[in-house]
Amino acid sequence: MNVGFSIILLVLVLILFLTNPGNKVNKWCAMAGFLFWFGVIKEALMYTIIPWMQTASGNQNLQRGFMPVYSVMTWAIYTLAMPTTVIFAVYFQGFEHTHPALTRFRFAIYIPAFIISIIFPPLEFRAFQLESLSFWIAFAVYNLSLGVVFVFLMIKSIRTEKPGKQANQKKWVRLVIMPPVIFWLISIFLTHPFQIESLFKLWQVNAVVLLACVAMSVIIVFRDGFMGLRLSKETYNWNTNMDLINTGAEYTNHMLKNQTSKMELCIEQLTQQFSSYEDGEPPEELAILSRSITSLKNYVDKIKRHSQSIRILDEPCKLTELLTNAMPAALNERSGIEVSVNIPQSVSCVCDKSHMTEVFSNIITNAIEAIQKNGTIEISGVYDKFHYSLHVTDSGAGMEKDLLANVFNPYFTTKSTEKNFGLGLAYCKNVVHSHGGSISAKSAPGEGTTITITLPSKRVSVDGGDFGE
Repeated sequence: MNVGFSIILLVLVLILFLTNPGNKVNKWCAMAGFLFWFGVIKEALMYTIIPWMQTASGNQNLQRGFMPVYSVMTWAIYTLAMPTTVIFAVYFQGFEHTHPALTRFRFAIYIPAFIISIIFPPLEFRAFQLESLSFWIAFAVYNLSLGVVFVFLMIKSIRTEKPGKQANQKKWVRLVIMPPVIFWLISIFLTHPFQIESLFKLWQVNAVVLLACVAMSVIIVFRDGFMGLRLSKETYNWNTNMDLINTGAEYTNHMLKNQTSKMELCIEQLTQQFSSYEDGEPPEELAILSRSITSLKNYVDKIKRHSQSIRILDEPCKLTELLTNAMPAALNERSGIEVSVNIPQSVSCVCDKSHMTEVFSNIITNAIEAIQKNGTIEISGVYDKFHYSLHVTDSGAGMEKDLLANVFNPYFTTKSTEKNFGLGLAYCKNVVHSHGGSISAKSAPGEGTTITITLPSKRVSVDGGDFGE
């Protein structure tokens, strides 16, 4: 169990660091997590991996040779983990700005670690653990004192933080990080100084505590985001390939061009022949054929236009201007629909204006068509520092779950007119993905539909400043 858990913990620490390596909160949290990881991996090596290697190789001295390494790893976690955790708490609470001296002289917190390491040398830690009560008393005072500082810093601003996204994020961080640290301090540095031998192995229960916290952090990552990392679940038909659709459209277009050219030539000649007759009127069937040929050409052109690879030409623009330009002409024909745009004028984005305008136009057109007579379309945006989400909500009839699951699939449509080919939302998905974003739909019968477009924060500025800030 220790081996598997050590791998999981190391992967999570690396993910935490790589999510935002330039952020000091992430960096110091990852460093503290790496030091605590020593406590798991050293036990896995000492009591699982090396005994297996001894049996496999026949060399019974491997465990004895590993003992100095085991001592140094124990020294690292007992001496360096808590001061590193305290520095993380200092940055976590934003004291870098409010109390700069705390971060400027942060390395001073390691001075006691240096002094205590002279008294108890790292290479002799294992012996001190087994034989010296003064060792346990010294390290209990050292680590428990730092633990009190850590807990104080972590909970200090709970009552003063303003409600909002950041306060909610900090609440989850506290809930995930504090329990295993506190349990580790109690199980190690209270049981050993008081020589409660029956509880000497209590620290092993911390694996269960850590697993629970890991599971909780995974849930939070998908729900609200955790320390700069947020994942989203997107269900898609993995065997639908827009490139194949585009290739098929090109072949179909080539074939239709050849055949329709012949048809158009025949129609032209027949029209001239009928015009030479006394009445001079060609039959209506020729006009029907001509219109059908035009519809076929438009159909293939639209397939090709909506399925081809998207080339993004980025330029800054106001989001409200994009939405204004995207309002379809159909909106003017439906006087019973009220559209409200709840987006500040200061919100700007970097995108391909042409493609994104057509995306918004398709979504708003769908919303209009979903409303039978009177209704509303609400457009709003939410910025959470990592993403900008734009919601288009209509008060239409809504959709069943089985229909909702297919709305972004090519050729899927609930409309029966010859102008709708089921490519609008597939095209929207193609464009949004090309911008590094995601698109999703939420709907239920009788409750309307909400289309959400999420763009990375580096493409959006909400206050007129630099993008991504």
